[in-house]
Amino acid sequence: MKSKFLVAFLVFSLAFVPVFAADIQESILNVDASKVTEISPDTAIIKFYVENSGINLAEIKEKNDKTVNTAMNAIKAKLSSDETVRTIAFSVNNVYSYKDKIRIFQKYEVKNGFEVKLKDLSKISEIINIAMNNGIKNIGDLSFTLTDSEKACNAALNETIKIAQTRANAITGNLGVQLGKIKSINPYCSVSANNPTPRYYANSFSAKAQDAAEGSVIDSIEPGMVSIRSSVNMTYYLK
Repeated sequence: MKSKFLVAFLVFSLAFVPVFAADIQESILNVDASKVTEISPDTAIIKFYVENSGINLAEIKEKNDKTVNTAMNAIKAKLSSDETVRTIAFSVNNVYSYKDKIRIFQKYEVKNGFEVKLKDLSKISEIINIAMNNGIKNIGDLSFTLTDSEKACNAALNETIKIAQTRANAITGNLGVQLGKIKSINPYCSVSANNPTPRYYANSFSAKAQDAAEGSVIDSIEPGMVSIRSSVNMTYYLK
C-alpha cells in the first residue's frame, strides 16, 4: 500500500514542475542609442601614378622609373620622420587590335604608382605640386584618416553607452521599477571621412603641364572631418 502511494506522488510531482516553470517570465528592458562624432583627421594619403606606352618595353619602363624616382626623391626631402613614401603599383599590359579575327600586337602600357602618407596636412598642396613639377600627371586618390581609429571608436562608444544608460534610467524612473544586471550589450562603430576632390584634379593634366613646369600652386585643400558613427543595443534585467 505504501509503495503505490509513493509512485502516485512522484508522478504528480513530475507533472507539476514544468507547469510551474513555464509561468516564470523574465522582466527585461531593451534600449538603443547612437551617436555621430566628428573629429579632425590626422593623416593624409596621396596616391600618384605614371603611365606611358610604346613598343619598346625597356625604354618605357626606364622612362617611368626615372620619373617616379625623381618625384619620390624630391618628395622625401620634404617629409618628416613619421611621414612615408612607398611604391604601391607596377604593371605591364599588352595592347592588341584585331583584324579578320587575328590578334595584332600594338604596344605596351606600363604603369607605376607610389603613395605618400602625411602627418602634416598643411603640406598636401606642396607635395602635389612637387610631384607635378617632376612629371607626375595622375593623382589617383587623396584620402584622410586617423592613425588610431580604434581609440577614437572606443571613446565614441563610451559616450554612446552613457546615453543608453541615461535613457534606461529615465524609462524605469517613470515606470517605478529598477534596473538590474545587464543581460546583453551589442556595440558597433565605424569610421569614415569625406575625401574632397580638389578643383585642380578636374582639369586636364596635359593642359596644365606648362603651368606645372612653371611651378604653379594648386588650390588649397581642406581635409574636412572624420565621422565616427557609434551605436549600442543594451538589454537590462528589471527588478
